[in-house]
Amino acid sequence: MATNEITDRFDASTALTITLASLASSLSGAGRQSTIVDNTANKYLDVLLYVKITQSGTVTPTGNKAVYVYLIRDDNHATNHRSDGAGAADAALTVQNAELIDTIVNKSSPATSEILYGEVLIHRPGPKWGIAIVHDTGTGLHATEANHWVRFVGLNPDVQAAA
Repeated sequence: MATNEITDRFDASTALTITLASLASSLSGAGRQSTIVDNTANKYLDVLLYVKITQSGTVTPTGNKAVYVYLIRDDNHATNHRSDGAGAADAALTVQNAELIDTIVNKSSPATSEILYGEVLIHRPGPKWGIAIVHDTGTGLHATEANHWVRFVGLNPDVQAAA
C-alpha cells in the first residue's frame, strides 16, 4: 500500500531589513532590531535564518567575544505585544528578555574585517516575527552595510501524494 510523503517546501531566500553598519559594541544589550516580518499569509512553520557579520574594518576586535541573535515575537493583536517592546521597523533596541537563538563567537585573536557566519532554525515563529542583534566585540561592526546580511528562508510541509 502506497503512502503519502511529507517533505519541506522552501520559499526563496529573502533579505531581512536590519541596519548593522557601525553597530556599537554593548555589554548592556543595546543593539538593533529588524523590521518585523508578517507571517500571516505564508504561515511558515519554520524559518531558516542566515547571518553574515563583518567585524570592524579599522579597529581590531576583542577576541573570544560574540554576536548575539535574539528572536522578537509579535502576537499580531491590534495593540501588538512584541518582545522587549520592540517597534515594527528597523531601529535601535535594548534587549532584556527576548529569546536568544544564536551566539556567533569570534576567534581568540581576530583580525579587522573578519567575517562571522551564523545559521539558526526558528521553529514556529508565530504570526509576526523579527530579530535583534547585539555584540560585545569591543568595537563597532564594519561601517559598510553591504558587508553584512541577514536573510531567511521560510518553510512549510508539503504533502506528496503516493504514486
